[in-house]
This record gives sequence, structure tokens and C-alpha cells, in this order.
Amino acid sequence: MESINQRVWHAMRSDPAIMRDLQRGLINMRALAKFLIDKCGLHASLDAVISSIRRFPLEEFASEEAALHDIFKDSVVSTTNNIACVTISLPAAEVLARLQELSLPSLRVVTGTDKAKVLVKNSHVDKVAKAFKKAEVEHGLSEISVLVAEKAVRTKGVMARIASEIALANINIHELLVCPPQFLIYVMEKDIVKAHERVLSLTE
Repeated sequence: MESINQRVWHAMRSDPAIMRDLQRGLINMRALAKFLIDKCGLHASLDAVISSIRRFPLEEFASEEAALHDIFKDSVVSTTNNIACVTISLPAAEVLARLQELSLPSLRVVTGTDKAKVLVKNSHVDKVAKAFKKAEVEHGLSEISVLVAEKAVRTKGVMARIASEIALANINIHELLVCPPQFLIYVMEKDIVKAHERVLSLTE
């Protein structure tokens, strides 16, 4: 079972807004402790939570932040609109074999135990859907591609940071594909501008 320290620190780390303001000295400890108790349902006294916040290894966190910033500062961020997601209720091997026959350019495939998702440009979606009887199509997606330095493979927290930045803008991630050093994030087209801005903020 997690200790109060572990739960408090986990809650703090999972909220980039809290960590940024804590580093800037803008957070009232008592107010933050009350917030975390309510948010996480902590069964601990206010003083115990305040004590945990004060013991948070801020210098270690700052070092991790510096490493992440070093990775993101030279990253290449691009977007692609008019993407559709085709969900196919078939084993991955069967889906991949049929897709190979279609010879389509620029598609992404995510496979599970008994389903596969194919992310493809709208211009090719009908061809994919017609090749499979058990296919559901969702239109209106956009892709954000983040190409980072190779050292991202050896650095923890890269994917989490990208997801957190987008979550801060109250945007839901439809799909997230990882093939280091490239990260592919799919959101609804209506959210692409804001999501793009949040990801670009990582490079500043």
C-alpha cells in the first residue's frame, strides 16, 4: 500500500500546472494540501499532507525537467488533417495480411488481442473499410507528429509530458502511437490548433 508521501507526490507529479507553480513559488502550501486531500481522497491530516509537500524532492524534479526540455527543444512538430480511424474486429495477423494487399501509403496500424485500428487519410478510408466486413469508421481526426532526439528512448517521462500538456488544454487524446523517437498523437480536428499549440510550448 502506498504511503501518504507516495500518494501526495504522485498527485503532484501528475499535474504539470501544480509543479510549474510550485517551482515558481506561487503556491500556498495549505491551499495545495486541501486541494490534494479533496482531489485524491487522502485519509490524512492537513499537517501530514503539508509535510509531504514540503519533503517533495523539488531539485530532483527540476533536473528531470531540464532533461526533458533538452529533448523537446530541438524536436520537429508537424500536423496532418483529414484522418480517419477504422476499427476492425479481426485478429491482427489477418488485418495486416489484407492491408498489405491494398498497398496503401502512409497508414498507421495499432493492434490488440482481437481488434486492430487503422489510421489513414480520408481519401483511402473507403478502400480500407470495404476490405473488411467488421469495420467501424470514425472521421474527423488530426495527427500531431513529434519527432524528438534519439536520447528520448533513454529518458523517462517523454510520453507522459506530451500527454499532460494536451490534457492541460482539456483535450482528449483519441489515439497515441509511440515508435521512438517519433510520437504520434491523434485528436479531433476541432481540437488540433489548441493541441498543436500545447505541444509546441514544450519546444520553447
